[in-house]
Amino acid sequence: MLEVRGLTAGYGPVVVLRGIDLTVGTGEIVAMIGPNGAGKTTTLNAVAGMLPRGGDVLLDGEPLASAAEQVVRRGVALVPQGRKVFPRMSVEENLFMGAYPRGGTWRDFDRRAEPIFSIFPRLAERRAQIAGSLSGGEQQMLVIGRALLSEPKVVMIDELSLGLAPLMVETLLDTIVRFNRELGTACLLVEQAATAALEIAGSAYLLRRGEVVYHGPASRLRQDVDVLHGAYFGTATGTAAAAGRR
Repeated sequence: MLEVRGLTAGYGPVVVLRGIDLTVGTGEIVAMIGPNGAGKTTTLNAVAGMLPRGGDVLLDGEPLASAAEQVVRRGVALVPQGRKVFPRMSVEENLFMGAYPRGGTWRDFDRRAEPIFSIFPRLAERRAQIAGSLSGGEQQMLVIGRALLSEPKVVMIDELSLGLAPLMVETLLDTIVRFNRELGTACLLVEQAATAALEIAGSAYLLRRGEVVYHGPASRLRQDVDVLHGAYFGTATGTAAAAGRR
């Protein structure tokens, strides 16, 4: 469904991504892990049209525009790092902002929001509450729900666990599995909590210094401590690359 070939991106003269290839299949959960500075967030932002990029990005075999609004309209949504809600707007108004780019109106909001409120009943309970007053976990639910209101084929989630208690992280990961199953939405999950992400993913990419050093089943990477240690602590990079080819 989503295919990235030779993706390059950076910040001014600083090159971060050095030719990333990745694929997210229909209805698939894919984990992207790696140490800080590996290029995970840059990858998501480049695909989402938030950064200038080189290489090819395809959705359903057709080129995906590099303008952020067009990316959303085509069916790729980004849940950015840091729980970026509109803090002075209500939960309901935040969710509507997700539906709007895909032609949503207040007239059909309840119909569009019904499956989201089913997945996130806490948002239904707080639909009139100001978003800035929600807890961190509730805000994360809100930004995921807002992304899902755009009815994406693929949702990209950046650092789900950032600043949250382990129990809330587990709840949100369960939610990803649920909306993936019930809505058929594919997910590309960037996560610093590597083991947790690999538990729900079918396949995984391991990034280091802007390059993919492993691609394969998430279960194999979860069990291969040497590969993970090499990527995170700078040893045995060759072993990691070889593992991706096994």
